Amino acid sequence: MKQLPPLGKEATVRVSRQGGFAAMQALSRPREIDFASCDEQQRGQICSVLEGCVSLATEHVGQGDRRFYQIELRYRENEQDSEMVLQVPEEQAPGDLVRLWDKGEVL
Repeated sequence: MKQLPPLGKEATVRVSRQGGFAAMQALSRPREIDFASCDEQQRGQICSVLEGCVSLATEHVGQGDRRFYQIELRYRENEQDSEMVLQVPEEQAPGDLVRLWDKGEVL
């Protein structure tokens, strides 16, 4: 099972909504969050949402008219840039993930 890596101030998170029959770039409304611009409490809240999404992530999304949320994590690990991509089916997405994508905030 995947685990969320430690995310420090150098991490960025990009959340977008993908899929559906009429996949349009404008409807994906990607939201990018730079951890350097967040305080410790905000980073903790975002990490909590992401940890909840790890177990929901699947590789079998976007089939037919199914939409999904794509979460792209960029972070430093062992002095190297790393990336992790999670895809969460829209119908299983936690409310906090939807708010993070929609408004860029957790609470």
